[in-house]
Amino acid sequence: MTLQRKLLLGFSLMVLPTLLVGIQAIRTNALERGTLETLRQRLAHSRTYAEVEDAMFNQTQVVWRYLSGDPAAKQEFPLTEQVVDYWLDRWAAGLPPDDIKLADGVRKIENDIRAVAGRVFTLYDSGQRQAAYLTARQELVERLQPALAAVNREIYRQAREFSVQRAVTQVAGIVETERRVLWAISLLALVAGLVASWLISRGLTRPISELRAAMAVVGAGDLDRAIQPRSRDEIGDLARAFAQMTEQLRQSRAQLVQSEKLASIGQMAAAVAHGLRNPLASLRAAAQLAQRRVEAPAAREQLQAIVEQVDRLDLRIAHLLAFSRPTPFHPLRESVQSLVEGALAGFSELLRQRGVELVTSCPAALPEIRVDPMRLEQALTEIVSNALDAMRSPDGGRLEIAASAQGGANGVVLEITDSGPGIPAEILPNLGEPFFTTRPEGTGLGLAIAKRYVEEAGGRLEIASTVGRGTTVRIVLPVAGGDPAPAAAASPAATQTPVRHLA
Repeated sequence: MTLQRKLLLGFSLMVLPTLLVGIQAIRTNALERGTLETLRQRLAHSRTYAEVEDAMFNQTQVVWRYLSGDPAAKQEFPLTEQVVDYWLDRWAAGLPPDDIKLADGVRKIENDIRAVAGRVFTLYDSGQRQAAYLTARQELVERLQPALAAVNREIYRQAREFSVQRAVTQVAGIVETERRVLWAISLLALVAGLVASWLISRGLTRPISELRAAMAVVGAGDLDRAIQPRSRDEIGDLARAFAQMTEQLRQSRAQLVQSEKLASIGQMAAAVAHGLRNPLASLRAAAQLAQRRVEAPAAREQLQAIVEQVDRLDLRIAHLLAFSRPTPFHPLRESVQSLVEGALAGFSELLRQRGVELVTSCPAALPEIRVDPMRLEQALTEIVSNALDAMRSPDGGRLEIAASAQGGANGVVLEITDSGPGIPAEILPNLGEPFFTTRPEGTGLGLAIAKRYVEEAGGRLEIASTVGRGTTVRIVLPVAGGDPAPAAAASPAATQTPVRHLA
């Protein structure tokens, strides 16, 4: 049950005795019927003014939404003016002559709100956002809202006096004959009031207290506190919005930690590249020179091992530099089929040596995607290399690459599935983190680089795995827009050496 319905139920119980009094009075005196009709009309007129008040409040909220960065709010403001004019005209049409000055006061405040909104929009659009905010606060919050509140109090006061006092005067003649009925109704009113108070207290106090306690915990820094709304009313919606905001804060904090980690990686990568690459290049050149001058096969084999190890170290340094200081992103329109073919071009011999069956399904009718071809091919190369490393068994394995259109043709899904041993569930959340690896010879950067390249193209990378049944890497990429494709959109061949499997 919503909060509005709870309140309506509670107030309905409170109003029930009044309705019984009206029914009894209608039965005994026809005059009271006219009194109640007049009272109803006045209350309806008051509700009409409540619509005026709500419309003017919504009008000010549109201004604050625009200052908060919602560009569509400015377009909604003329609609709010029409709504206010509609309800204001309806309310003013039923006013007695003595109350016309109240309508004039409300119209003046409404005109001031429109004038202030125009000034705020102009200041904000010209780049003077601070001035726009100060103007809105001084004029709307500090001047116009208090003035409107004062007018509202006078309007509601006169409405109450006119409605209640006139009704009391007209029904005074029948009070004596209704005394016995009123005693019973008074007892019913007491019971109904207690029940209504209990319902309202139960529907408001407890959920607000729980939400306040949760806000105190989150305010103390515990963003992992689970917030579970128990009610399905507006307070429950508020609790769910607060839980969503807490989750966004937690993700922002995690991104901040990741940014700090990447900054440290960049400094370390620069130091490693500067301190190791030149000595490694000299060591490799010396080993190759000695290899040409040594005749003994055993010595030549050891020198070749030195060259291979130097190349491996250089590759790890290249991964560090690629992850910490990536090259600029150059998006082009490209087909999924050509990207997959380019990424697989360097794996033909390795697939044959390891006895891995390759199955691809990339329909030519798939929409083009907008990516950096070199980067996405490198990402696919890293993923395929990891899959092949997972299928090192003598029996070989099966590598499946399938592409399909996402629902509604808004994206393209590319799935790379291997028949390897799979990845334990407790390791899956850590995949893609820099330097996380379960292989002694791995760097923990191959999949991190692939994930970054996919995300900077506007896509996402997901990994699903079952121990003993293999692993599936799912890449979702958005389709290209309406911009024309370049004249020569040849997909560059993959030149990166495959990295080892991460887990």
